[in-house]
Order: sequence, then structure tokens, then C-alpha cells
Amino acid sequence: MRVHRPTLRRLRALLLPLSVSLLLAPTACDDDTASSGEFDHRSDFEPIGLPPPDAAIPPRDARPPDPDDGIPPPDAGVEVRPLTLRFVPLTQDSGALRITDLVFLPEPVGDFLVLDKDGEVVHMRLDGDQAHRLGSFTIEDTWSDSDAGLISVATDPLFTVNHFIYLGISINQRTNVIRRYTFDPTDYAATRASERLVIDITGDRAPRSWHNVGSIGFTREGHLWALFGDKVLGEPAQDVGSPLGALLRISPDHDEDGGYDIPADNPYADGSGHPAVWAKGMRSPWKGFYDPADGDFWFGDVGLDAFEELNRVSAPRLNFGWPDVEGPCAEACDDFEAPWLSYGRSSSHAFVQGDPQATTSRLRSIWVGGRHLAQPGVADPYEGRWSGVVVFGDSWSGFVRATPVDGAGESFPVGHLHAATAMRQAPDGYVYATALGTWPVEAPVVASPIYRVELAD
Repeated sequence: MRVHRPTLRRLRALLLPLSVSLLLAPTACDDDTASSGEFDHRSDFEPIGLPPPDAAIPPRDARPPDPDDGIPPPDAGVEVRPLTLRFVPLTQDSGALRITDLVFLPEPVGDFLVLDKDGEVVHMRLDGDQAHRLGSFTIEDTWSDSDAGLISVATDPLFTVNHFIYLGISINQRTNVIRRYTFDPTDYAATRASERLVIDITGDRAPRSWHNVGSIGFTREGHLWALFGDKVLGEPAQDVGSPLGALLRISPDHDEDGGYDIPADNPYADGSGHPAVWAKGMRSPWKGFYDPADGDFWFGDVGLDAFEELNRVSAPRLNFGWPDVEGPCAEACDDFEAPWLSYGRSSSHAFVQGDPQATTSRLRSIWVGGRHLAQPGVADPYEGRWSGVVVFGDSWSGFVRATPVDGAGESFPVGHLHAATAMRQAPDGYVYATALGTWPVEAPVVASPIYRVELAD
């Protein structure tokens, strides 16, 4: 039976110190009492249990296919096969044991950066099926513990002019920062020395170094967005005056001192809440992305008791419910946005059963990869099949699935990738993915893999 959260907050506070974090985002145990079916965006809030198979529930936010997204309309007479993916490892020498993110540089074409959780930024160059290490620099004050560390990276929209990169970093148990660096591929020491603070977010009473700065990036307007967890504090996620448990949206200053400004259209720019907040109610928003096609944000929120959530932020001020609600909401739901979809942690869940390679571990940790975008003059290696869907998966069980962005239809399996951490599209049109190598730290030393994502059929 679904329980409304406020009455359980004190109990959770007592139990949290007993939790164990084994992957980058703290995961929760398999709960066979949770539904083994998929809750999705087709209804605002569903009670526990699936709707009848023949239930005709219209999509909440269905839209006709965009003629520019590469998917023929239903009457086009063209059969579009579903997306199926395979992950082909590159031959590479990054030396990174725990890659958490990667980003392709606008120039030189084929160059990219990978982040090692322990603090190293590695400069790589793509050459066919190989990737070569060119050099690196280290963020010495990285706090690497649990899901804390050097976690997220983005390039400035004006990178070809200013060469700015941004890093999301945990610097102690309670504080995460976003810093700006001027990247110089000929002088990594100078790159490190160019550090400027953009924003720092602290959970003063954080009992663990969990729930940090999961993903960062830029919108089509040039604003920096960032996903910040609740630092295991719960309550701040429902406080619009707190930047914890929130999607933030700011405009980094490009001057010598760093810092940031607040976009005038932010919902709390008038001081009625924290001016950087765009959306609230998040526990541990791990990997996510921004879709420039429609201006929406997508992210995975790692749960505690029973559910993993895939969420879509389509407007400011949305509240995804944590800690009052985890997964689908059963009561007092008017103020909360429903997950786009959510899934339980049973080993008999349809997502696990739908992947013959999936592990039946009792742990779960959702990640969200992205959507493939058309590039002028570049052939689409996915034949348009990735342009209308968002890919997501679970790091522990390894299943990879896709969900249609127009709200029409259920998610479906597309492949398998264990311990996934990031996906980014490259100038060659392909998407590249990373996964953990050595984890936990006492495990045998294995370098993190880097994959080219290809059609499996």
C-alpha cells in the first residue's frame, strides 16, 4: 500500500545512517512488494498496480510528431524499425578507473574530455575505433567518496572564442561547486591555474557525502543548468528557498572573477525563493540532459524505498515530490508533477525480464542518456530511430530502454550496458558512452570502458 511521506520523515532520519552506498548514486534494495510493472506519463498519478491492459488512457502531453525530428508521420507509408543498440568498446588509453562523464570539444573536431571520479580530467582524441590520451590535469581538492567526486562537465556555448569548460565537483562531504576553466590543450598546468568559482552549494547538516551535482550543461539561450541532490537532508528538496534537491538555471559571468547572474525569467528571480531554482522535489538526480528541440530537461532520480524515476521538466516551478512522494503519488498530489515513468526494484520487474543479460541484483540506480539530434551535413547512423525517443537505463541491472518523447506508447528495450555513467553525441554523429571500471575502490583494477553506440541490427 502506498504511504504518504510526511509521517515517515522521522523514521527515515533514523534509518538513513544505516544505508549503504555501493554505486555512484546511492541505490536501494529490491522491494518485491513494489509493482513489477511500469508507471508512465499516460496518467498524472497512478496508485500502485498497473492499469487494466485494455485501459484507454490518453497521453498527458501527447503531441503530433515533429516534421523535423526525422520520424515519418503515421500516414507516410514508411515502416520505422524500433531502436536497437550495441555498445562497441574503443581501444583507448585514458587510464581512468571510474569515468563519470565525457564531453566532446567543439574544436579540434574529435577531441573530448573524460572525468575520473577521483579528480583527473583527461584530454582524449578520437581516431576511428581508437581513442588516444593527449594529457590531463587534476583537481586536487576533489572529495571522492560514494557518489561524490569529479562528476560533471560542460563546454561553454562560446567555446571557440573563450575556451571555457565547466566542472561539477564535490569538494567535501557537504559542498559541491561548479568551476570554470580556460582549456589550453598545450598547457594543462595553465588550464588548472585558470580556475574560477561559478557557484557553490552546501548542505550544512549533510550526514553523508551523497546526492551531489549529477549533470550540468547549457540551454539554447546560453544559460547553465545543473542538477543538485538533496545531500541526504530530504526537507530542503521541498523548500523553494534552498538550492538543494533542485534543477538550477544560471548565467555564468565571463569576466575575470567568475560568479553568475540570474536569468530574469527564472521563477524565483524576484526573491520569493532561491533565485537560481528552476524546479524542485528531487532526491538524487543523477544523469540527465537538456533537449534543445523543445527546451525540456530530462533526468533520472535515484529512489530510496521503492521506485526509480525518469522525469521531464517541461516548465518552471515543477515539483517532483521528494521527500513527500517517491515514484507515483497516491494522495495529496495536486502540487506534484508525476514521473514520466517509474519502475520498481523487483528482480521479476518487466524491465529486468525484458533484458536477457540483466543482473538480478537487489540494487538499482537509474541514468538518463539522451536523444539523438540531427547535425547539418552529418549522416544519422541511427536512421532517425533515436531522434524521437529518450534512452535511459539502470546501472546495476544493466537494462537499456527507450521512451517516446511524444508520449505515444510504452518504453521498450534497446540493449544492455552495465554500470553506465554517461552518453554524449560526437561530431561524427555517433553517441559515445562510458561506464565504471574499478568499483568499489578495493575491486581489481580495471580501466573504465568507452563505447561507440551503434545500431544492433
